[in-house]
Order: sequence, then structure tokens, then C-alpha cells
Amino acid sequence: MFDELKKKFINGSILIKLMFIVVVTFVAMWFISLFFRNPEVFKSFESWFALPGSLKTLIYKPWTVVSYMFMHGDLWHLLMNMILLFWFGSIFIKFFSEKQFLAVFLLGGFSGAALHLFIDLFLHLNIGIIGASAAVMAVVFAISIYKPDYIINLLLIGPVKIKYIAIVAFALDIMGAVGNFNSSFAIGDGIAHTAHLGGAFFGLWFGYEIKKNKDITAKFNNIINELVSMYNSFFKKKEKKKNRNNRFEKPRSNNEHIEYEAEADDNDKINKILDKISKSGYDSLSKSEKEFLFKQKEK
Repeated sequence: MFDELKKKFINGSILIKLMFIVVVTFVAMWFISLFFRNPEVFKSFESWFALPGSLKTLIYKPWTVVSYMFMHGDLWHLLMNMILLFWFGSIFIKFFSEKQFLAVFLLGGFSGAALHLFIDLFLHLNIGIIGASAAVMAVVFAISIYKPDYIINLLLIGPVKIKYIAIVAFALDIMGAVGNFNSSFAIGDGIAHTAHLGGAFFGLWFGYEIKKNKDITAKFNNIINELVSMYNSFFKKKEKKKNRNNRFEKPRSNNEHIEYEAEADDNDKINKILDKISKSGYDSLSKSEKEFLFKQKEK
């Protein structure tokens, strides 16, 4: 089973890889929670990966801008996000590249984080959030604006245009956010509606711009490509250095060292003679070169 899952992860699209990472993170956090008898201690541990509700705190935990997207508080939260991500992500990849999908997902998550932190500047709640909802909402709205009349079949409902699903999701988040603000508690129901709206706004922006043949994720993808190139270049240099060291590592004895150098010289001489033959023919070789080749053949 583990091997099958590993194959699906390796051979799967970026959508499948993202879903795997999110689910594995949830399972890992669940197992870790079993070792913490005190729930408060686990919450303290979890807070290292949750997006804080304050810019001051974010300065000390910048990685949370990414890590919060891959964590979920409960199974229902995880299932809803994964279902929406699979439905709308599959449609998105039909019309756009996997790089664009990943960019919309991540930038949607960043946008949700930005709006959450912006709201805190006024309310000073300092409440951390987790979940892929903002990133998922970005994908939902991006493809819903681009292909609003695309139809999917919902269980017990039947064929529905994706624009109506997006409208319902948006309305629920608007009502949730307004209700939270009225109660003077931005995340009173345990759902970061403002972060969802931040992701939705980014998706709307991407959808409208791509209709005008403008890809707002292009610069982000160029940065990612540069980082990947630098990463690959660094490890290639490291591998070359390692191979070079292995190739010229100190022999065990002086005799081995002498034999190694003699063999290297012979190989160089053979290569030069073969080049000469390929250019001018065998008859162009000197007597000593012919004798040398004959000796190498006898070895």
C-alpha cells in the first residue's frame, strides 16, 4: 500500500502532490497530538506552524505564511477543502499549466494571510489561523471567472455550473465575516472568513486578467524557476566536487599511486592516437605510436 501511494505521489500531477502533502501533514499532526497529554501543550506546538494574527509575531515566524496552508484543525475542515481543491483544481489544470495552478494556490494563500493580518491592524485580535481554505478559494474563483458555465455533477443535486458554487461559497464567507465582526470577534465561529475572502479576491483578479491574456502569476513563476535553478546548480556542483574527490582520492600505497598515474597517462596517449587515426588514418602513425598500440592490445 505504501509503495502504491508513493508511486501515485511521484507520478501524480501537482494537484495530487499538494493533496498528498496536506493529508500527510494532517495525519502527522494527529499522531503527534497523541503524545501530548495536555491539549494546551499541543496548541503551543501547533502555533509554530499556524499563521499568527499579528505582524509583530510574524516577524519571528515568517515560515508560517506557507506552513499554515497545509494544516487543518479537524477532519471536516480537511475533507471540505480537499473535495473543493480536487474538483476545481482538476478543471483548472485542463485549461492552464501545473505551474500556474501552484502559483494561484500559493499566492491565494498569501493573499488570505495578508487580509487576515490587515484586519488585525484594526481589531488587534492576535488570533492564529490554519487551513488551505484561502488557497483553495483562489483556485475556485480563478477557474469560475475563466469558465463560469463549466458544469460539474454534484451528488444528490446533479449538474451545476461552477459559477453558482463559487457564488454560494463567497456569500457564506461574506455572511460569516460580517457575523464575526458584529460579535467583535473576527474568527468567532472558528473559521477565518477574511482569509478565505483574501484568497477569493486573488482568484478573481487572476481570472479577469487571464481573460485579457495577462498572466499575473508569470513573475512569481519566474522567481520560482530561478530558485529551482540555483538549487539544482548548487547540488550539481557539490556532486561534481564529490566525484572529483573520489576520482583523485589518495591511493592506499605508493605502488598504487604510480600505477594509477601510469594508467591515466596511457589512456591520454591512446585517445590522442585514436584522434590522429580518425583524422589522418592509421598510416599517419609513427613507428613508436604503432608499437604502443600493439602493446596495449596485448594487455
